[in-house]
Amino acid sequence: MKKNFITLTLAVSTIFLLALNANALPTQVIDLGDTTIEEVNTGYTGDYRRENLGYWFDENGITNTDGTAIDPVADQLQYELFYTDTTREYEVEFLGIGYAAYKSPFGVFSYTGDPLNYDSSDMTFDDPLFVQNRVEANTTYNFTVEAGSYFGFYVNSNGSGKMLTTMVAANPDASSGRVNNKEQYTSGLDHALFYETNKGYTISFEDIVGGGDADYEDLVVNFSPTDDSGFVGGGVPTPEPATIFLLGLGLIGIAAIGRRKLR
Repeated sequence: MKKNFITLTLAVSTIFLLALNANALPTQVIDLGDTTIEEVNTGYTGDYRRENLGYWFDENGITNTDGTAIDPVADQLQYELFYTDTTREYEVEFLGIGYAAYKSPFGVFSYTGDPLNYDSSDMTFDDPLFVQNRVEANTTYNFTVEAGSYFGFYVNSNGSGKMLTTMVAANPDASSGRVNNKEQYTSGLDHALFYETNKGYTISFEDIVGGGDADYEDLVVNFSPTDDSGFVGGGVPTPEPATIFLLGLGLIGIAAIGRRKLR
């Protein structure tokens, strides 16, 4: 029995060390249950370049991961947050597209609570990375997120202090007449659309509180980790190595108890 106990201890220790030394999980993209599809407005002024998110995707070489053109409505993904299990550096590229006149600061927020039960006190807004319409198109910005963090992006609408975020429950209600499906929203308006693209994730914002013209081409960024670790979609974050270690300790404890009983 002593030999078996030692073998089990060594096995669990090996698993723990492998877990610590293995490559970290990809950044997880978190779905919080939003099912409302945003009816992106296109070209109602008669100028095909205005209110036309698809046009700007094409102009910037942004496609679906299989190389096909993005449909701004059909290809929306219902994500709201990201999660990283390790401290990681990221890059955002400001595309500078659309005809927005606002000068809205853009940055990262972190969320420390349960994302399924929104509480504004759990949200922290970092200093802006840049201000819309005050930087050159295709400028990139790097930032670091600590291990075990939920995070997303915000636009401070024209510097007014009204934060429009990727997290739907944190946003004001839809109020604009251009939002054609206001009755479908049960919490705030989704001010940010997620697309999985050849650039990582491309996120497009409507920068006017309440929905404005609902064209979602006011501020668009490409987003990816700098270590090329990629993304994994949707569910609850998987256990970290520390959790695996605790499970291992439990196995060792069970074995030790069994060993005492056999003495």
